[in-house]
Amino acid sequence: MPTTTNYSITLPTVGGSKNTWGSVLNDAFTVLEQKTYDVDTTLGDVSDSATPSLAYNLAQAATNASTAKTNSETAESVANKLVNTTLTTLTSRVSTLEATVGAVGTTGSVADDARTAKTNAASALSTAQSALTYAQTN
Repeated sequence: MPTTTNYSITLPTVGGSKNTWGSVLNDAFTVLEQKTYDVDTTLGDVSDSATPSLAYNLAQAATNASTAKTNSETAESVANKLVNTTLTTLTSRVSTLEATVGAVGTTGSVADDARTAKTNAASALSTAQSALTYAQTN
């Protein structure tokens, strides 16, 4: 008689299991019922938190994964808002600074005057160091 591929359950032979097909089918149903029961026993009940069952653990894992996904999306949204707010504020402050200070190279701007003062200070420092060295050696 033929059998199934995965569980080797005996099947009646079409046209050849005269007077035996009822027993063959009953046996096949018994095997199927036992296999189904084995799966149910292995998985357990989804509401069994006392043991906890595999089905319960799988349901909890699905719930936790969904919560993690939601939390991740919320964190991403908050981070995007913070970055956008910070960049907007920074851009505004840079614009204000440019308007107040002016550009280096623009004669009379605070930035250009500061660059000139820095250059003059460096030159004065160099002259003072040279004078000090001269005074110490003479």
